[in-house]
Amino acid sequence: MILKKFQRRALDEVQAFLDTLAAEKRRGNAKHAAADAWEGVGGRGRYRERRDGLGRDLPTFCVKVPTGGGKTLLATHILGLVHSMLLRERNGTGLAVWVVPSDQIYRDTLAHLRDRRHPYRESLEFAVSGRVEMWGKHEIHRMTPGQLRGALNVLLVVLASTNRETKEQLKFFRDSGGNIVQHFPPEDRPAEHAALLGRVPNLDRLGDDLVATSLANLVRLCEPVVVLDEGHKATSDLARRTIEGMNPALVFELSATPPKDANKLVVVTGQELLDEEMIKLPINVSNSRETSWEACLAKAQDRRNRLANLAERHHSGSGTRIRPIVLVQVERTGKDQRDGKLVHAEDVREHLVQRLGVASAAIAVKSAVTDELERIDLLDEGCSVEWIITKAALQEGWDCPFAYVLVSLSAGKSGVAMTQLVGRILRQPNATRTGIRELDESYVYCLRQSATEVVKDVKAALEREGYEGTLSGVVDRSDPQQDTPAPSEARILRKYTRHYLRPFEGKIFLPRFCVKTVGGYERLDYFQHLVSRVAVEKFRYEEVPGWRLGAEVEVARHEWLRITLGKEAETGSDEESVPIEGDEKVERWLASNLPFDHFSGKDMASVARAVLCRLLTEDPTLRGRLGLVKHPLLTRVRGLVERETDRQTEEAFREMHRRGQILFYLQCVDCRFQIPARIEVRSTARLNRDDGRPLQKSLFDFVPAELNDYEKAVALVLDSHPQVLWWYRNLVGEEHFSIQGFRKPPVYPDFVVQTAANGGKPAAKVLVIESKGTHLKGSEDTRYKKDLALLFDECGREVSWQELSTGFAERKFRFQVLDQGDYTAEEWRDDLDSLVREA
Repeated sequence: MILKKFQRRALDEVQAFLDTLAAEKRRGNAKHAAADAWEGVGGRGRYRERRDGLGRDLPTFCVKVPTGGGKTLLATHILGLVHSMLLRERNGTGLAVWVVPSDQIYRDTLAHLRDRRHPYRESLEFAVSGRVEMWGKHEIHRMTPGQLRGALNVLLVVLASTNRETKEQLKFFRDSGGNIVQHFPPEDRPAEHAALLGRVPNLDRLGDDLVATSLANLVRLCEPVVVLDEGHKATSDLARRTIEGMNPALVFELSATPPKDANKLVVVTGQELLDEEMIKLPINVSNSRETSWEACLAKAQDRRNRLANLAERHHSGSGTRIRPIVLVQVERTGKDQRDGKLVHAEDVREHLVQRLGVASAAIAVKSAVTDELERIDLLDEGCSVEWIITKAALQEGWDCPFAYVLVSLSAGKSGVAMTQLVGRILRQPNATRTGIRELDESYVYCLRQSATEVVKDVKAALEREGYEGTLSGVVDRSDPQQDTPAPSEARILRKYTRHYLRPFEGKIFLPRFCVKTVGGYERLDYFQHLVSRVAVEKFRYEEVPGWRLGAEVEVARHEWLRITLGKEAETGSDEESVPIEGDEKVERWLASNLPFDHFSGKDMASVARAVLCRLLTEDPTLRGRLGLVKHPLLTRVRGLVERETDRQTEEAFREMHRRGQILFYLQCVDCRFQIPARIEVRSTARLNRDDGRPLQKSLFDFVPAELNDYEKAVALVLDSHPQVLWWYRNLVGEEHFSIQGFRKPPVYPDFVVQTAANGGKPAAKVLVIESKGTHLKGSEDTRYKKDLALLFDECGREVSWQELSTGFAERKFRFQVLDQGDYTAEEWRDDLDSLVREA
């Protein structure tokens, strides 16, 4: 499954933290490693330390992802990162505990992760580079020590099942039979029990001297990674103590609305999901003030039929099938609750069948007592369900991207109940826009409420689903005649384009790096012009002997045996207890798992061979034992390839620049970027000046308010500066302005600024500004962009970038990284003022 940009960003930030955390642990920093690692990567806010059941430092972090952002997919990748970077000695084996908040989420997650063809399972197996075994809460007693050391065993549990307050009634904490006993010393060996209790004092006991053979104790011995799905559900002191009492190696949470005290390492915004086509927005709210629930259903049916027709058109053109589904929220679902006063599920079913002609097979009820969705795959082409009736059973943990329409039939104010279900209609089918506007949006109908009231409730619902702030204006009131208005557009103001005459005819172009060739010029391509010059045989392999994997082999053998307690730990040699792959197999595995598609398989094989040759020459004792450390080895080789590729692409870039092969040349059609005359605007929230007045110098007639505080401050300084003609808020995406440098990801600057000359005409200088908040101070990304800016400036000073008008003797194009972390208080404003005034 191809990851979205925000998912890759999230994983990069997690990887940076884990890499720093692993380095802290290698330095012997056992007491505050997580806090120091957090400080090292510039984590958001103050890190709140946690301790496990033995009082040790417990690394804990949270990934905030709004509903529909693929939390489960991210969790599989993060689990792999933890095992490959922090727990490398386990070689992708052992135990992980995946905690979910409800039975519904438990059933769905178990089914998805158990299905070897499901993308989640495939992702997990790829992430850990090994075998995966899924265990339900009622099956784990069958797990043997051999399975524990031969695969990553993922135990899925519901939060309530681990609640120690009622542990006497819960199997999780009871003394168990089955294969569980194989993980503990026999009862007739009290000395081993005493030694085990001495090492792990928080194990539950039978009497004073014997360790209970319970699942809870097995979890404590395995020191698992704990995945907290919907982490905001586990905020009570009791829940926290229970999880910390598992003696986890690390806890990571995924939540749309994490609590205030969560260590938010990664924050994904709703706008990122929208940009990546993950969600159906805007939400269109009917403003008809219907007083009859039957009429409300009829309107919803009209909407569903319209969507179904559009879905057929989409299918004929793309081959992708969508079956729009309506969610109907009623007031009663119980058998004995049908009284004719409050709307009951069976009232709705009968009306749909008898009055609206809906087939019985197209209707399903989902409630606490009736589950007609059980064992039904709503995405299957043979599925006939088009209407789902519920009260509260689908409030969370239910995922069907075919849900388009929400109907709330409450006789009173339905906002509180309705907000629970809004998140269920947000997911976009196949996480890709269809290009048909109505199929890329979602719809809400409410009984006896005006659109004004419902809009307020829907906004509250979006905040509940993790969309606070950035999407405050995505809810549209629907017009009675046409309740799906087209997305608005922002347009370049004519007062600016009139300055740009021949040969540009009112169009505004920006130059990018281009390469001078024999036949002319072409746009700089990272792979064609830079990676093609990278030679893996010139990689600096001198660092490899310093990796000291010999010591890690001993750690891996020791840790493996420590996990496999009991009789098997006593029998045979280390090599007999631990299956080790041959060195040649490890070499092939390394070559095939290095994630660099731009290099050939032959190149990756050469890298793997060169690394292992250095390693075995430096430390012959590693021969035959590389299988013990293949995961940490893969991490180090991947880092080596990344660093050496960056080094050589930078050398190639600088050499081409020195020889005059890289420059700006606007007449190269492929090299230049035209600022689009119109851009689509999905938000109705407009950026204004602090005093409420409209913006005065924006290139476009509308600027969405979706900026962080620092970006907004920069924008408003530009808007009021006397020597700014216009400024343009650049966005991220292939259709927006980017700068390709000597690293793979292009840079998308935040602002483009045209300075003004006397008379209010374009001056000879254009600024490209990248604003960096204090939380990114000193980051590798910021340092790279500053280096790139220097090269950019050199080209921008030397080469004419655009014929703005006649009479300009000198033209400049500047790229400036405005790093807030370089300044104290508001000093950045002075620097920005100077940059503009230099014109």
